[in-house]
Amino acid sequence: MRRFLVFLACTGLLAGCTEKSPGAPSTFQPGVTGTWAGDLMVDGVTGRMTWTLVQTDSTVGGPVLVSLPNGTVLMNGFLTGTLTGTTLQYLINVQPGGIPTRPECGGQLAGTMTVAVGLPSTLSGPMAITSSTCVLPLTGPSLTLVKQ
Repeated sequence: MRRFLVFLACTGLLAGCTEKSPGAPSTFQPGVTGTWAGDLMVDGVTGRMTWTLVQTDSTVGGPVLVSLPNGTVLMNGFLTGTLTGTTLQYLINVQPGGIPTRPECGGQLAGTMTVAVGLPSTLSGPMAITSSTCVLPLTGPSLTLVKQ
């Protein structure tokens, strides 16, 4: 019987063993890998912003597309960001040519999104133009994207 109890103690099967697994995360961090989309105003017209994100540890990146319902592309960019807990700080870089109707334009959009996990999961927060080589047609101080 004693050997059996020693076996249970050594394998952690006794009730009351509370040792955590090594490498178990101590705080919740939602994942943002996937496709996120939401509406925003572009030149007075409702466009659709889509982020296709890949997360590796706390680093996030992926293409950003803004298009009209008929499929016309209004902007192409690339997002880089850092996820800390439920906060995603991001920067979207738009290279010259990334806005087909204004190929000479380039710039950066940035903000801080809050990740809400649920049905549906959302990213929401402000978006601001932080630099631009021309006037970008995006309006609206905040953005909400829904995981697709």
